[in-house]
Amino acid sequence: MPLGNDGGVDDSIMSATQRRIKADRVGAEKHKMRLGESIVGDRRETSPYELSFQDDVEWRLLCKTTLGTKELMKFKEAIHNNYFFEMFIEDLPMWGYIGDFEDEDAILGEMEGSHTFLFPHLHFKVGTNNAQVVSVTVTTERDRRVDITNVHKPTTVQFSYSVEWFEDHELPWK
Repeated sequence: MPLGNDGGVDDSIMSATQRRIKADRVGAEKHKMRLGESIVGDRRETSPYELSFQDDVEWRLLCKTTLGTKELMKFKEAIHNNYFFEMFIEDLPMWGYIGDFEDEDAILGEMEGSHTFLFPHLHFKVGTNNAQVVSVTVTTERDRRVDITNVHKPTTVQFSYSVEWFEDHELPWK
């Protein structure tokens, strides 16, 4: 069951970098744009995440890559501008941030001792009722984040994911 990824807000930073990493390293598949996507600049792509119905995945490597200064700067800028991703499973949307930052001044921004982190691991939680997908969430894990504060030091990143399926009797399938 492939996930759709809405490349989103701005083609110049996050989506372009993410699309290049996907295309080069994990084979994203492009789709024909719908009118609404074209108007707002969204780009829907089939992501490389593989989910099989009721098949839990403890951890799976998506790709391992070394990000150079240019890529790290793009990710860092996207994180500081609160970029997020949007994905769909069975047309149910999920959102998540690509990273976070700590110990920054609200006015001055990045200061000595502050950090910028990339979230390379996604955890998908999929609820079913009567063998139908009724709920989906995606979360990131703080203990798997990667510090990308120093953009001048090439950083090796393992993009990975996990999947958890559960019975969600609270939500009926319609």
